[in-house]
This record gives sequence, C-alpha cells and structure tokens, in this order.
Amino acid sequence: MKDHSTFDQLQQIIQQDLGHLIAFEYTLRLESGEEVDSNIGQEPFVFQTGTDEMLPALEAELIQLQAGETKRVILSPEQAYGQVTTANFKTVPIHLIPEEARTVGRKVASMGPDGSERIVDVVAVRDDTIVLDFNHPLAGKTLHFEVKVLANEKCGGPA
Repeated sequence: MKDHSTFDQLQQIIQQDLGHLIAFEYTLRLESGEEVDSNIGQEPFVFQTGTDEMLPALEAELIQLQAGETKRVILSPEQAYGQVTTANFKTVPIHLIPEEARTVGRKVASMGPDGSERIVDVVAVRDDTIVLDFNHPLAGKTLHFEVKVLANEKCGGPA
C-alpha cells in the first residue's frame, strides 16, 4: 500500500507559491527632491518576494508590475523605516568612542549583539558620555521611489 500522506505533502510543496524573483532599477528621493540613492545604469536590484529583503509596502507595489513597467511609489515613514524615536538614542561612556569621533555629526561603527556592524550618528557629546542615534538614517522621512521593473518571474509552483 502506498504512503499517500508523503505524496500529499509533496504535492502541497510543489503547489506552494514560492514568490517571485523581481529585478528592478530605482531612484530614491526625499520630499525635498534630494536624491538619496539610485542604481540606474548599474546592476539591477534583485530580490525574492516573501523573504523580508524589501520594504513590504514597496514589495507590494513591485509585485504588481510586469517587466518594462515603471511607477512612482511614495512611502510614508510608517511604511518605510518608521518615525525617529527617542528609544533609539543611547548614551554610552565616552571612553568607548575613539577620541577622533567624539564630535557631533560624526559616524561611528557599533557592534550589535549578533556581531553585526552598524553605523550610527554621534548626536551629543557630554563630559563623560556620548549620545548615539541608532534610528535608521531614513527614519522619519517620506521616501519617493521611481522604479522600473526589469523582470518579475514566479519562483516555483503552478504558472
């Protein structure tokens, strides 16, 4: 007698929507019109949907576009990197920051608990402490994307 449960599980896996592979070009600007980033004329940005590689609101817009289509997408701070929060300002002893970086506006590398490195801003220098801003650099900003999808292919499952 055949094991139907294994066959059924295999069918479910085959029929799963494994997302889309999307390649696109973009230019990112702030509300002021200042260009923050662009990959026009360079390698396209390629990602798989459903893997948390992309801002969810931008991913939702990109997945609707076919190869060759363009769109302007505006993301509020809540749809992008959130608002600037005081909880993301951390005070550290001054001796932990190299002397040459003890200036407001300087950027310093910070090591996370998982070993990842992150660049943060020095926002205040006091007698024996320094205040660092761990907010994302684009927190509190409305993001204006101009995108052009170069490819939008289903990764697996039924066509």
